[in-house]
Formats: sequence, structure tokens, C-alpha cells
Amino acid sequence: MNLKLRITLVTALLIAIASSAIGIASYFSISRAQIDAIDLSLRNAIGANPVKAIDRQTQQNRQSSDFYTPIAIGKVLRSGEVSVIRPAGTIDSPETFPLLPLADIDSDRALTFTDSALEKQFRLVVRDIGRGQRVVVVTELEDYSNTMSQILLSIIVFVSGVTLLGSVICWLVVRRFFKPVDSMIAAAGEISHGNTALLVPNATSGTELGDLSDALNAMLQGLRNSFEKTQKSEQSLRNFVSDASHEIRTPLTVIRGYGEILLAKSTTTDSERRAFERIDSEAKRLERLVKSLLELDRRDEIRTGQDAVTLSKIVSTYFEDLLVISPRPVGLAIEPVTVIGDSDAWEQVLGNITQNIVRYTPAGSPVSVELHQIMNEGKSVAELVIDDSGPGIPENMRERIFDRFARLDDSRSTETGGFGLGMSIIKATVIAHLGTIALQESPTGGLRIRIQVPVS
Repeated sequence: MNLKLRITLVTALLIAIASSAIGIASYFSISRAQIDAIDLSLRNAIGANPVKAIDRQTQQNRQSSDFYTPIAIGKVLRSGEVSVIRPAGTIDSPETFPLLPLADIDSDRALTFTDSALEKQFRLVVRDIGRGQRVVVVTELEDYSNTMSQILLSIIVFVSGVTLLGSVICWLVVRRFFKPVDSMIAAAGEISHGNTALLVPNATSGTELGDLSDALNAMLQGLRNSFEKTQKSEQSLRNFVSDASHEIRTPLTVIRGYGEILLAKSTTTDSERRAFERIDSEAKRLERLVKSLLELDRRDEIRTGQDAVTLSKIVSTYFEDLLVISPRPVGLAIEPVTVIGDSDAWEQVLGNITQNIVRYTPAGSPVSVELHQIMNEGKSVAELVIDDSGPGIPENMRERIFDRFARLDDSRSTETGGFGLGMSIIKATVIAHLGTIALQESPTGGLRIRIQVPVS
């Protein structure tokens, strides 16, 4: 649930609570006023002198009349018997006098009671007339109940209407208020997708959103400057490594040539031969390093061509070679797949992967290879999944392993662990072919390499 909706719901809840409180207070105030008016009419029915009122009502009862009155008058005798002096309704068509709750009747008291036989609610007022007798004035509360039901319904409609109207107004106001925030979110999304030249829109100056936009733009500008400096520094380092590698190749060739000449002499002593062999081996190692650096530099700048590469054939070839080089169980599930790109680059990728398997996994440990064409986000891609049974790579090291000269174990020598450039070359090649590579844990506990690239 986004912030705009939450603000609207909270506002609607507050409006509902406030309007409900007003409605409830109004309902009980109106109810009290209605009851007070009914009590006043009941007291006025017998006036200040109840005895005279009773005599007057007794005389009127002897005369036929169609005048309707909602008020009934009765007298409670000392024995507890109730004598009806004036029933409600008309003289010719009187209404049934209710059954009074005698145990609850006190002098000069008004109360509401329900006659279970008539299933109606009544209001009564009691006046003491002496000699243990009391006058009771009663009226039915049907009109009062109907009125209060209508008022309650009106209050419910009012609360619902005010809450709904307030919610709509609040939503419109909040949405207008959050327009700068939506613009900032859209701009941040564009920036996260690589549009680093974009800044977030400026909000009204002097407001919290205005201060936020200024702070974000200042931060973005600082990050942009740092990123540019980092790019320039990285490019300078790459240029230096590339230039140095090119320059080193010629003297390395000369050193190796003269070393081979000296090794070919039969007159050298054992100590001289050991020195010449050492020079030759180190020259070869340095030559391999230079070759790897130049290969990585070429991968970083590669632009895949329009050549159709039968990836399934390359994968099959290298893992069939693995069976010969390092006999081990290899499960192949390879479908015919063709991609657009550089076949030499893909051969380098598969060569590095198989070399790593030979170097780091135990002899005889099983390897599983799957190559399929699948749909990913509506696009057809080739997915290569390779599972080995080696020691694997810890999750926190899986991204670092793609860095240049990265090593999981710094104690490994270049004779056993390479120069730490193989995985960098693999990732650079995959990215150059607009693909992705991910390192995961294989079902056998080793390393899973998952590569996806668009198919032709």
C-alpha cells in the first residue's frame, strides 16, 4: 500500500470518527430533548392539581367524543389496583391501558417501560395525590421511536457521505501534493537504468520536497563526478596495462629465444642449465599473463558481429575433450542452439570453464551440462547450465570472482590457480554478447554456472 493511499485512508478514518462522534452526540441530544418534551406534555395533562384533573376527566368520560388523545390517565390505589380514569384514543374507541411496572413506580418520577403483552414501549409520569394514592399519566413511544429511527438513518447517511466526500477530496489533494514525488521516483528509475545525466525535478523552493530535490541533485552530481573520475582512472589503468602488455611481448620473445639457444648448448653446466630452465619457465609464465591481459582487453572492447555461431557444437566439443583430458562422468543434455557472435570468444569461454573444472574439482567427480533454448521475459534465449562437484564458491565471493586478478585463496600460486583472469574473460565475453552470467550452488554442492544469451 503506497503512502498516498495510506494518507487517504487515515484521513477518511479520522473524518469518520469525527463525524460519527458529532452524529452520536446529536442523536442523544435530540433523544433527550424528545423525552423531555414528552414528560412535559404528560405533566401538563394533569396540571398543578391532579385531583381536579381527575374529576374533570371523569366528567368528560361520561360524554361521547371522537377527540383523540395519545395520553392515558390512571390512578393507583393504596391496594395496588389500577383504576383507568382516561384511556388513550377516543371515548368511543379507547386503547388498551398498559400493564404498569408497579414495583418501579415512585412519586414524581418519569420512566420508560415496555408492556410485553402489547409489545409496545411507554413513557409514564407519577404524581402523589395523598392517602396512599397516585396518579399515573402514560403515553405510547411509537412516534418517538419512529422519529429517532429516521434521525439515526439520517446520521448514518450523513457520516457515510461526509467520509466519502472527504476521502475523495483528500485523495485529489494528496495526489496533487505528491506529483513532485512521483516525478522524482520516475527520474530515479531512469537514473538507475543508466541515464546518469538526468537530475530529479525541482519541487517548490522552501518546502520539504524542494529541499529534498536539491539534496538529491547535489548527491547525484557528486556521484556523477566520482563516477567520471573512476571511469577515467580505470580507463587510464586499462590503457597502461594494454600498452605495457604490448611492449612486454617483444622483449619476452627475445628472452625466450636466447634462453632456448643457451639451453640447446651441450657445454653448459648443471647449475647453468637449471638457471636457463628457470628463466625459460618464468618467461613462459609471463608470456601467458600478457596473453591473458591482451585477451581480456580485447573482450572489453569486443563488438559481436553477425556471424552465426553453433553454440551447441562448441559446448559438445569442449566437454567431450574434458572426458579425454580428465576422465570423469559428464552428463550432457544439449539441444541444437545457434547464437550471433564471435566463435573464437565462445571457444575461449568454454576452454576457461573446462580448465577450471580440471584444476579445482576432484578427479572422477561428476559434471552436468545442459543447453536449452527457453523464453525469458518474452524473448528467446539460450541457457547454458554447468554443474560441477567441486568445493564451490561462497555466496559472498561470487561477484568478486569476476574481478581481475581475483582469487578465493590468496595462498594459491599462479602455477595451480592461474592469474585470476579467466572468470573476468568469461563475463566480459557474455556481456559483449548481450547476455548474463550467474554463479549459484549446484545440486551436488559444487558450483553452478548459468549463462543466458539471446539466440539468433
